[in-house]
Amino acid sequence: MLSRRSSTLAVILATATLLFVSDIAAQAQSADTREVFVVRQDESDCTNTTVPNVDSPNVRGTLLLARDPDGNTTVKVAITASPDTTYHFFLKCVRQLGDITTGDEGVGLAAFTFPTNTVGSTYAFDSYPEGAPLGNKFQSVTVKF
Repeated sequence: MLSRRSSTLAVILATATLLFVSDIAAQAQSADTREVFVVRQDESDCTNTTVPNVDSPNVRGTLLLARDPDGNTTVKVAITASPDTTYHFFLKCVRQLGDITTGDEGVGLAAFTFPTNTVGSTYAFDSYPEGAPLGNKFQSVTVKF
């Protein structure tokens, strides 16, 4: 039997997959795509080299990225975090991309677009609520194109 936390994460990942896969699949023929974990971890460097790329209890979501032919990169975010909380979402060490608000189950979904040329071939994301409390910060696994 799955715990509530595990089942919530399973629901968000399934929902994110259903919502985003058709979009990403349509883009896949004309753009590079990547999928990376979102991990509960308080800090790392600008490219998140200390964030483990393994499935573990600290994995709290996923990012689906696509380099679009128009010169932009789209990142679709699915996380399970604290309920009813607004998380600032950052292209790490570059700029804030926007906010993700979770519902009463802690599930948050969002999509952001940024110019591909604002990053190199290796970069990362982080997300946290106002005040950045310890234990409620999230780092992406390093993105490599």
